[in-house]
Amino acid sequence: MYCAYYQAKAVRNKIWFIAGCIRNEYHWAFDRAVEGKENILEFFVAPDFEEDFLSLMTYLKEESYILELEKLPNRIEKEGQV
Repeated sequence: MYCAYYQAKAVRNKIWFIAGCIRNEYHWAFDRAVEGKENILEFFVAPDFEEDFLSLMTYLKEESYILELEKLPNRIEKEGQV
């Protein structure tokens, strides 16, 4: 089973805070910046924690740290990589 995959547009000077929130929650998700795209983060979210992840993202959107959040097909599954 593959992780859920999300991309978010974030406020540049708040990316450190967003990453800290994700890394604070053990095994929820893996985060990284998308190479070549400014302020775009990607998240690989463990299936058991997707609801918790979305609750956190809702809060970060309400606080204007996250500007947009979109669930997309998992790019690793899509590319056929493991």
